[in-house]
Amino acid sequence: MNERNRFSLLVAIALSLSIVACQGDPPPEAPPAADTTRTGLTPGEHTFTSADGSEIPYEIAGEGDATVVLVHCSMCEGSFWAAQVPVLAERYRTLTLDLPGHGKASAARAEWTVAGYGEDVAAMLRELDLSNVVLVGHSMGGPVSLRAAALSPGRVRGIVAVDTLHDAEFDMSAALESFLPAFEADYSATCDEFVDSMFPEENVDEIKATVRAKGCSEDRREIGIALMRNFGDIDMTSWFSDAGVPIRAINAPTNPTQVENNRKYADFEAVILENVGHFPHMTRPEQFNPLLLDAVAQLLAAPAA
Repeated sequence: MNERNRFSLLVAIALSLSIVACQGDPPPEAPPAADTTRTGLTPGEHTFTSADGSEIPYEIAGEGDATVVLVHCSMCEGSFWAAQVPVLAERYRTLTLDLPGHGKASAARAEWTVAGYGEDVAAMLRELDLSNVVLVGHSMGGPVSLRAAALSPGRVRGIVAVDTLHDAEFDMSAALESFLPAFEADYSATCDEFVDSMFPEENVDEIKATVRAKGCSEDRREIGIALMRNFGDIDMTSWFSDAGVPIRAINAPTNPTQVENNRKYADFEAVILENVGHFPHMTRPEQFNPLLLDAVAQLLAAPAA
């Protein structure tokens, strides 16, 4: 692997809810209507307020007994799942969100951590009383989903990892030493370079420009660097184990997925999508979406833990 690809990969790692009354008896209280009538679960845009007051916008599409929650990557936003929402919403309730400091969410938080984002997602699942959930996490969204699952016993059926969770035993703290100084010295230029290296596909200039515009401006510096530093503090083997749910990965080939390592800590399987970079759901949805639908269906078909 050349140095450029290695550099890119490290950032990709850093940078997935009528009883008929007997005649003569008083009628029982009517059960709630379908979940879509509950506050916050009707199709459309909503806002969830986290424990620290952060405003987290989210959007609901589709209906169903199962809910797919799409968790974006660092310096990304919920709109990056635009090519997945329509196909998922044909079968499931589908929820996209902007994590604090991303997209349209508020950006006033005392500490920026991956675990904090996991707490945000878990709190949203509780507030909306969602169960039968599959979390789909891209890049940083993978570890976020691990923490959300660990904090949501009985609610999450599984996690679909999208080019993430490659190796539970990877030493991120050591890797940080090789790329973090460049971000600290010149965040925007270094981010631009990394974004370029994450797209081996042809004819994706518009997508690449979108990713760069959302994540590489200087006002992203504080949050972006804080999250990179935080990755070095994560005990990923414990996070895999604590999640307590099956993980199905759809990964790119650039960063090798260590299936056997991951199986030490979780029920883990992976599909490698060839000829794609770090954003396969955006650049090659025609290849990615059938794999995503299959992974979600498999997780929901398995017996609940």
